[in-house]
Amino acid sequence: MQKREFMELFEAALRAAKSVKGDENPPEVSRFVDAMNRLKEAPKSLVCDVVCKTSMGQGLEFFIDHKNPKIRSEGRILRDLWMKFFYASGREKSRDNREAAVKIPTHATMKKTGDSKRDKVREILQTSLAKVASEVVDTEMKTRVTACDPWVVAVSVETAMFENLGCFMGPQKAKYRSILFNMGDSNNPDLRRKLLLGEISGERLVKMEKEEMGSEKIQKEVQRIKERARFKEESRVKMLSSADMIII
Repeated sequence: MQKREFMELFEAALRAAKSVKGDENPPEVSRFVDAMNRLKEAPKSLVCDVVCKTSMGQGLEFFIDHKNPKIRSEGRILRDLWMKFFYASGREKSRDNREAAVKIPTHATMKKTGDSKRDKVREILQTSLAKVASEVVDTEMKTRVTACDPWVVAVSVETAMFENLGCFMGPQKAKYRSILFNMGDSNNPDLRRKLLLGEISGERLVKMEKEEMGSEKIQKEVQRIKERARFKEESRVKMLSSADMIII
């Protein structure tokens, strides 16, 4: 498969996915699946070379966030396959200790935005995502984690933040700070793990409320406070009803 064919297949899949509006199964879904199956046959060298230099990562995010379950599923499968290619390429470079034909994105090779603040956000996200490998203990989970590249995910997440929230110094600065804080919080490993594995996309992250991003402990505490407030309100209403009956 040549580069041009590879990119045309991806564009065909993207057009088909964009034409599907819901969870139905129109002919466009079949065309999307056909294109995705062809993309899975692309050689590792081609994938690593093209994906790292284009905006295909954003297209994958679109597939993974799609309302159609088949498109979401195929998007996750392709993303996991490509992540394995990136990881394998990086290991080959380390083992051979020579210039590899294919490079995974790294701090030195990752295409920068030219905006110092955006690049800094990417670095902070990457640092937080890199923690996940040392935080998981389950063997199967660790295998999935090591197949993901924190830089690739960090770039994708920062891009979603910039497109949805604007620049860091803009009106959404507080939202930026909230996301970066929760991503690096030592008591909140679940958030960065889910983000690294694609269980939460960058598009979803920027729309999450502060309570949703918090650690499991914080979420339980918030829920407990809400339950207590609800109980007090119900008790107050009952007391007022009882008082009304006495007066009547």
